[in-house]
Amino acid sequence: MTGQPEHNTAADEVLKLAEEQVTLSKQEVVDDRVTVTRFTSEHDETINALLNKEKVEVEHVTKAQRVESMPDIREENGVLIVPIVEEEIEIVRKLVLKEELHIRKVQETVPFQEVVTRRKQQVKVERNDDR
Repeated sequence: MTGQPEHNTAADEVLKLAEEQVTLSKQEVVDDRVTVTRFTSEHDETINALLNKEKVEVEHVTKAQRVESMPDIREENGVLIVPIVEEEIEIVRKLVLKEELHIRKVQETVPFQEVVTRRKQQVKVERNDDR
């Protein structure tokens, strides 16, 4: 066979094929905005309350009683009694109860009022449509 080009066998043939490739990219898109505003308001508020107050009244009670031993501190009807003793010198030594302190608690309720400033925060949220 002369004059005819030689043909390659099918095993020797390589065909180049076209191939498509896909590329994916992402982009951040802002489609809405939110504005948050925080503010503090102040207003005066009057506070009314009743407060308990305790005071002590001290009463000196003269006794001038002779006693054989030192009397104990005691409480009678809500009154704390503190004996005060003095020695008197005689031929024989004796205790004389000179006076007692009668201490009682007295409670009273007194009105209380004061103006104070109170703070309070609030929040406002607004949407801005910037499309």
